[in-house]
Amino acid sequence: MLKKCILCLTLACLSSHLAFAQDREIAITIDDLPFVGSSNGNAGKLKRERERFLKILQTLIDKKVPATGFVIAGSIEQGQWELLEQFREAGFLLGNHTYSHKSLNSITAEKYIDDVDKADKILTPLFPKHKYFRYPYLAESSGEKRQKVYDYLAAHHYIIAPVTVDSKDFVFNQQLFAIPYRLREQNLNQLRKRYLAFIWNQTLKAESKAAKLNPDKPVKHILLIHANLLNSHFLGDIIDLYRQNGYRIVSLEEALTAPAESINATEVNEKYEMLFEDSVLKAIFNQQRNSP
Repeated sequence: MLKKCILCLTLACLSSHLAFAQDREIAITIDDLPFVGSSNGNAGKLKRERERFLKILQTLIDKKVPATGFVIAGSIEQGQWELLEQFREAGFLLGNHTYSHKSLNSITAEKYIDDVDKADKILTPLFPKHKYFRYPYLAESSGEKRQKVYDYLAAHHYIIAPVTVDSKDFVFNQQLFAIPYRLREQNLNQLRKRYLAFIWNQTLKAESKAAKLNPDKPVKHILLIHANLLNSHFLGDIIDLYRQNGYRIVSLEEALTAPAESINATEVNEKYEMLFEDSVLKAIFNQQRNSP
Protein backbone atom coordinates (compact mmCIF):
# COMPACT_ATOMS: atom_id res chain seq x y z
CA MET A 1 0.00 0.00 0.00
CA LEU A 2 2.84 2.35 0.93
CA LYS A 3 4.59 1.57 -2.35
CA LYS A 4 1.41 2.42 -4.26
CA CYS A 5 1.09 5.75 -2.43
CA ILE A 6 4.70 6.61 -3.17
CA LEU A 7 4.21 5.71 -6.83
CA CYS A 8 1.06 7.85 -7.04
CA LEU A 9 2.85 10.81 -5.46
CA THR A 10 5.81 10.37 -7.81
CA LEU A 11 3.55 10.27 -10.86
CA ALA A 12 1.58 13.27 -9.63
CA CYS A 13 4.76 15.31 -9.21
CA LEU A 14 6.01 14.18 -12.59
CA SER A 15 2.67 15.05 -14.19
CA SER A 16 2.86 18.56 -12.73
CA HIS A 17 6.41 18.94 -14.03
CA LEU A 18 5.55 17.63 -17.51
CA ALA A 19 2.62 19.99 -17.87
CA PHE A 20 5.13 22.83 -18.06
CA ALA A 21 8.04 20.97 -19.64
CA GLN A 22 9.35 21.82 -23.06
CA ASP A 23 10.94 19.62 -25.68
CA ARG A 24 9.01 16.50 -24.74
CA GLU A 25 8.74 14.38 -27.87
CA ILE A 26 6.82 11.28 -28.86
CA ALA A 27 6.25 9.33 -32.08
CA ILE A 28 2.94 7.70 -32.97
CA THR A 29 3.06 4.15 -34.30
CA ILE A 30 -0.04 2.24 -35.36
CA ASP A 31 0.02 -1.56 -35.48
CA ASP A 32 -2.09 -4.13 -37.35
CA LEU A 33 -2.82 -2.21 -40.53
CA PRO A 34 -4.92 -2.35 -42.64
CA PHE A 35 -7.28 -2.89 -39.69
CA VAL A 36 -7.53 -5.08 -36.60
CA GLY A 37 -9.27 -8.34 -37.43
CA SER A 38 -10.65 -9.65 -40.68
CA SER A 39 -13.91 -9.22 -42.55
CA ASN A 40 -13.58 -12.71 -44.06
CA GLY A 41 -14.83 -11.22 -47.31
CA ASN A 42 -18.02 -9.81 -45.77
CA ALA A 43 -18.87 -6.71 -47.82
CA GLY A 44 -20.48 -4.88 -44.90
CA LYS A 45 -17.50 -5.43 -42.61
CA LEU A 46 -15.07 -4.44 -45.36
CA LYS A 47 -16.98 -1.20 -45.82
CA ARG A 48 -16.90 -0.45 -42.08
CA GLU A 49 -13.18 -1.22 -41.89
CA ARG A 50 -12.53 1.10 -44.82
CA GLU A 51 -14.51 3.92 -43.21
CA ARG A 52 -12.71 3.50 -39.88
CA PHE A 53 -9.28 3.32 -41.53
CA LEU A 54 -9.97 6.49 -43.51
CA LYS A 55 -11.16 8.21 -40.34
CA ILE A 56 -7.80 7.44 -38.70
CA LEU A 57 -5.94 8.63 -41.79
CA GLN A 58 -7.93 11.86 -41.99
CA THR A 59 -7.24 12.59 -38.31
CA LEU A 60 -3.50 12.29 -38.93
CA ILE A 61 -3.79 14.60 -41.93
CA ASP A 62 -5.96 17.16 -40.13
CA LYS A 63 -3.74 17.21 -37.04
CA LYS A 64 -0.60 17.49 -39.21
CA VAL A 65 1.38 14.86 -37.33
CA PRO A 66 3.78 12.19 -38.62
CA ALA A 67 2.97 8.53 -38.03
CA THR A 68 4.18 5.05 -38.93
CA GLY A 69 1.84 2.12 -39.52
CA PHE A 70 2.84 -1.54 -39.28
CA VAL A 71 1.15 -3.88 -41.74
CA ILE A 72 0.16 -7.53 -41.28
CA ALA A 73 0.68 -8.58 -44.89
CA GLY A 74 -1.56 -11.64 -44.63
CA SER A 75 -4.48 -9.51 -43.44
CA ILE A 76 -4.67 -7.32 -46.55
CA GLU A 77 -8.09 -7.98 -48.05
CA GLN A 78 -9.80 -6.99 -51.26
CA GLY A 79 -9.47 -3.25 -51.86
CA GLN A 80 -7.23 -2.67 -48.85
CA TRP A 81 -3.93 -2.35 -50.74
CA GLU A 82 -5.37 0.90 -52.04
CA LEU A 83 -5.84 2.08 -48.44
CA LEU A 84 -2.18 1.40 -47.67
CA GLU A 85 -1.16 3.35 -50.75
CA GLN A 86 -3.34 6.26 -49.61
CA PHE A 87 -1.63 6.14 -46.23
CA ARG A 88 1.79 6.25 -47.84
CA GLU A 89 0.86 8.91 -50.40
CA ALA A 90 -0.40 11.13 -47.57
CA GLY A 91 3.19 11.20 -46.30
CA PHE A 92 3.04 8.51 -43.62
CA LEU A 93 5.42 5.56 -43.31
CA LEU A 94 4.63 1.85 -43.37
CA GLY A 95 6.52 -1.04 -41.82
CA ASN A 96 6.54 -4.83 -41.67
CA HIS A 97 4.49 -6.52 -38.92
CA THR A 98 5.00 -10.04 -40.35
CA TYR A 99 2.64 -11.98 -42.60
CA SER A 100 0.66 -13.93 -40.00
CA HIS A 101 1.06 -11.92 -36.78
CA LYS A 102 2.58 -14.87 -34.91
CA SER A 103 4.53 -14.52 -31.70
CA LEU A 104 8.24 -15.34 -31.81
CA ASN A 105 7.73 -16.91 -28.38
CA SER A 106 5.53 -19.63 -29.87
CA ILE A 107 7.31 -20.69 -33.10
CA THR A 108 10.85 -21.46 -34.24
CA ALA A 109 13.18 -18.75 -35.51
CA GLU A 110 13.17 -20.38 -38.95
CA LYS A 111 9.37 -20.32 -39.26
CA TYR A 112 9.26 -16.76 -37.95
CA ILE A 113 11.89 -15.59 -40.44
CA ASP A 114 9.95 -17.25 -43.27
CA ASP A 115 6.86 -15.36 -42.14
CA VAL A 116 8.71 -12.02 -42.03
CA ASP A 117 10.30 -12.73 -45.40
CA LYS A 118 6.91 -13.55 -46.94
CA ALA A 119 5.62 -10.18 -45.77
CA ASP A 120 8.79 -8.46 -46.99
CA LYS A 121 8.20 -9.63 -50.55
CA ILE A 122 4.65 -8.22 -50.49
CA LEU A 123 5.26 -4.96 -48.64
CA THR A 124 8.61 -3.75 -50.02
CA PRO A 125 6.93 -1.58 -52.71
CA LEU A 126 5.35 0.41 -49.86
CA PHE A 127 8.71 1.24 -48.24
CA PRO A 128 10.05 4.44 -49.86
CA LYS A 129 13.12 4.94 -47.69
CA HIS A 130 13.72 3.02 -44.48
CA LYS A 131 12.44 -0.48 -43.71
CA TYR A 132 10.91 -0.68 -40.24
CA PHE A 133 9.88 -3.82 -38.38
CA ARG A 134 7.68 -4.30 -35.31
CA TYR A 135 7.45 -7.60 -33.43
CA PRO A 136 3.87 -8.89 -33.01
CA TYR A 137 2.93 -8.85 -29.32
CA LEU A 138 6.33 -7.14 -28.80
CA ALA A 139 7.69 -10.68 -28.40
CA GLU A 140 11.41 -10.87 -29.20
CA SER A 141 12.09 -14.21 -27.46
CA SER A 142 15.63 -14.75 -26.15
CA GLY A 143 18.94 -16.47 -26.70
CA GLU A 144 19.84 -18.03 -30.03
CA LYS A 145 16.30 -17.70 -31.39
CA ARG A 146 16.29 -13.98 -30.77
CA GLN A 147 19.73 -13.57 -32.32
CA LYS A 148 18.76 -15.46 -35.49
CA VAL A 149 15.86 -13.10 -36.09
CA TYR A 150 18.05 -10.07 -35.32
CA ASP A 151 20.59 -11.29 -37.87
CA TYR A 152 17.91 -11.75 -40.54
CA LEU A 153 16.47 -8.28 -39.93
CA ALA A 154 19.91 -6.68 -40.05
CA ALA A 155 20.83 -8.52 -43.25
CA HIS A 156 17.63 -7.25 -44.87
CA HIS A 157 18.20 -3.67 -43.69
CA TYR A 158 15.29 -3.56 -41.24
CA ILE A 159 15.22 -1.09 -38.37
CA ILE A 160 13.44 -2.52 -35.33
CA ALA A 161 10.77 -0.14 -34.02
CA PRO A 162 10.67 -0.32 -30.22
CA VAL A 163 7.82 0.79 -27.96
CA THR A 164 8.22 2.92 -24.85
CA VAL A 165 4.55 3.78 -24.17
CA ASP A 166 2.02 0.98 -24.61
CA SER A 167 -1.59 2.18 -24.76
CA LYS A 168 -2.97 -1.32 -24.10
CA ASP A 169 -5.78 -0.13 -26.33
CA PHE A 170 -6.91 -3.68 -27.06
CA VAL A 171 -8.57 -3.71 -23.61
CA PHE A 172 -10.57 -0.54 -24.30
CA ASN A 173 -11.34 -1.65 -27.85
CA GLN A 174 -12.80 -4.86 -26.46
CA GLN A 175 -14.93 -2.83 -24.05
CA LEU A 176 -16.20 -0.71 -26.94
CA PHE A 177 -17.14 -3.79 -28.95
CA ALA A 178 -18.94 -5.21 -25.92
CA ILE A 179 -21.38 -2.28 -26.00
CA PRO A 180 -24.38 -2.98 -28.27
CA TYR A 181 -23.95 -1.15 -31.56
CA ARG A 182 -26.91 1.19 -31.05
CA LEU A 183 -25.64 2.26 -27.60
CA ARG A 184 -22.01 2.91 -28.48
CA GLU A 185 -22.33 6.57 -29.36
CA GLN A 186 -23.81 7.55 -26.00
CA ASN A 187 -21.03 5.70 -24.14
CA LEU A 188 -18.09 7.16 -26.05
CA ASN A 189 -17.42 10.08 -23.72
CA GLN A 190 -16.98 7.95 -20.61
CA LEU A 191 -14.77 5.48 -22.45
CA ARG A 192 -12.72 8.35 -23.87
CA LYS A 193 -12.00 9.68 -20.37
CA ARG A 194 -10.82 6.32 -19.08
CA TYR A 195 -8.73 5.56 -22.17
CA LEU A 196 -6.97 8.93 -22.19
CA ALA A 197 -6.34 8.75 -18.44
CA PHE A 198 -4.74 5.35 -18.90
CA ILE A 199 -2.53 6.50 -21.78
CA TRP A 200 -1.39 9.50 -19.77
CA ASN A 201 -0.56 7.30 -16.79
CA GLN A 202 1.42 4.98 -19.08
CA THR A 203 3.28 8.02 -20.38
CA LEU A 204 4.10 9.24 -16.87
CA LYS A 205 5.46 5.81 -15.96
CA ALA A 206 7.60 5.79 -19.11
CA GLU A 207 8.91 9.27 -18.31
CA SER A 208 9.68 8.25 -14.73
CA LYS A 209 11.60 5.20 -15.94
CA ALA A 210 13.50 7.28 -18.51
CA ALA A 211 14.41 9.89 -15.89
CA LYS A 212 15.95 7.21 -13.69
CA LEU A 213 17.92 5.60 -16.52
CA ASN A 214 18.90 8.82 -18.30
CA PRO A 215 18.83 11.59 -15.66
CA ASP A 216 20.94 14.01 -17.70
CA LYS A 217 19.76 13.15 -21.20
CA PRO A 218 16.40 13.97 -22.81
CA VAL A 219 14.79 11.02 -24.56
CA LYS A 220 12.10 10.59 -27.18
CA HIS A 221 9.18 8.23 -26.69
CA ILE A 222 7.35 5.90 -29.07
CA LEU A 223 3.63 5.26 -28.53
CA LEU A 224 1.96 2.02 -29.61
CA ILE A 225 -1.69 2.06 -30.65
CA HIS A 226 -3.61 -0.08 -33.15
CA ALA A 227 -5.71 0.49 -36.24
CA ASN A 228 -9.00 -0.32 -34.57
CA LEU A 229 -12.49 1.00 -33.90
CA LEU A 230 -11.40 2.66 -30.65
CA ASN A 231 -8.74 4.81 -32.28
CA SER A 232 -10.97 5.72 -35.21
CA HIS A 233 -12.89 7.61 -32.52
CA PHE A 234 -10.12 8.80 -30.19
CA LEU A 235 -6.87 9.30 -32.13
CA GLY A 236 -7.49 13.04 -32.32
CA ASP A 237 -7.99 13.15 -28.56
CA ILE A 238 -4.69 11.33 -28.01
CA ILE A 239 -2.84 13.86 -30.16
CA ASP A 240 -4.52 16.74 -28.31
CA LEU A 241 -3.62 15.17 -24.95
CA TYR A 242 0.06 15.15 -25.78
CA ARG A 243 0.09 18.62 -27.29
CA GLN A 244 -1.76 20.10 -24.32
CA ASN A 245 0.92 18.64 -22.06
CA GLY A 246 3.84 20.13 -23.95
CA TYR A 247 4.73 17.28 -26.27
CA ARG A 248 5.82 17.58 -29.87
CA ILE A 249 4.72 14.73 -32.14
CA VAL A 250 7.76 13.55 -34.11
CA SER A 251 8.44 10.92 -36.75
CA LEU A 252 9.62 7.44 -35.83
CA GLU A 253 12.92 8.22 -37.56
CA GLU A 254 13.41 11.24 -35.31
CA ALA A 255 12.37 9.37 -32.17
CA LEU A 256 15.00 6.73 -32.87
CA THR A 257 17.78 9.32 -32.65
CA ALA A 258 17.43 9.37 -28.84
CA PRO A 259 14.93 6.70 -27.83
CA ALA A 260 13.90 5.90 -24.30
CA GLU A 261 14.48 2.31 -23.24
CA SER A 262 12.08 -0.02 -24.99
CA ILE A 263 9.54 -1.87 -22.88
CA ASN A 264 10.85 -4.97 -24.68
CA ALA A 265 13.87 -4.73 -22.33
CA THR A 266 11.90 -5.49 -19.19
CA GLU A 267 12.17 -6.09 -15.49
CA VAL A 268 10.89 -9.34 -14.00
CA ASN A 269 7.33 -8.17 -13.31
CA GLU A 270 7.05 -6.70 -16.83
CA LYS A 271 8.28 -10.00 -18.31
CA TYR A 272 5.39 -11.73 -16.57
CA GLU A 273 3.03 -9.14 -17.99
CA MET A 274 4.41 -9.76 -21.50
CA LEU A 275 3.91 -13.52 -21.15
CA PHE A 276 0.34 -12.91 -20.00
CA GLU A 277 -0.32 -10.61 -22.94
CA ASP A 278 1.20 -13.07 -25.39
CA SER A 279 -1.70 -15.48 -24.84
CA VAL A 280 -4.46 -13.07 -23.87
CA LEU A 281 -3.74 -10.59 -26.65
CA LYS A 282 -4.03 -13.32 -29.26
CA ALA A 283 -7.39 -14.40 -27.85
CA ILE A 284 -8.70 -10.83 -27.87
CA PHE A 285 -7.29 -10.19 -31.36
CA ASN A 286 -9.10 -13.26 -32.71
CA GLN A 287 -12.33 -12.38 -30.86
CA GLN A 288 -12.43 -8.93 -32.45
CA ARG A 289 -12.03 -10.37 -35.94
CA ASN A 290 -15.74 -11.18 -36.09
CA SER A 291 -17.18 -8.16 -34.25
CA PRO A 292 -19.34 -5.57 -36.10
